[in-house]
Amino acid sequence: MIKKLLFQFIIFVFCVFPPNSYAVYYGPSDEQIRQAVEYGEKNKDADYTTFLSEWMTVSNDGYEWAALNTKFSILAYEAKNAALNMKKLTNTEIISLLLEAEDILSFRVVLYGNSADFTKDYHAVLIYKGKPVQPVSEQNDINSKPASLGIRIPLLYRAVCRYDFPNYYIEPDAEVVLVIVSPLNKERRFIFNLNDMR
Repeated sequence: MIKKLLFQFIIFVFCVFPPNSYAVYYGPSDEQIRQAVEYGEKNKDADYTTFLSEWMTVSNDGYEWAALNTKFSILAYEAKNAALNMKKLTNTEIISLLLEAEDILSFRVVLYGNSADFTKDYHAVLIYKGKPVQPVSEQNDINSKPASLGIRIPLLYRAVCRYDFPNYYIEPDAEVVLVIVSPLNKERRFIFNLNDMR
């Protein structure tokens, strides 16, 4: 009985006092959905990194980066793609996209290494309030493509990985740190302030 009342109270609080940020927003309003679609359509010609800059964090070395896929950014990106094809997102597509992003924080990470399968044994963890959160899904890119980063840097391979974490207890204004760990315990850290992201 107490658990049921507590759950109802939590739902009430989120309905009456919705959080200001969108990154961990449980149910975007019609206005937020409209803003996301409008952002995508207005920025349809922007390159990938410019378009997603609000949701990206670059590593200390300056060339590896991670992006958080929020409900807002997912809708905006799909609206961008639709606009490039002279289409508009339908209400059914919008609902489907929101349901796919339900209850998860999904990160796309671009990493560079010495072989095509360098990420095969990588692991990700999300640090929240000093404690690790394990992923619900890890998709390491084991067929990365050769990439040249400049004349003085040797040929490297570019991997695009995806890591999904549960978001149901992460506060909307929190700071989280995505940590990617190699088999040799080399860490790559990406800091995200959820309060600054829609």
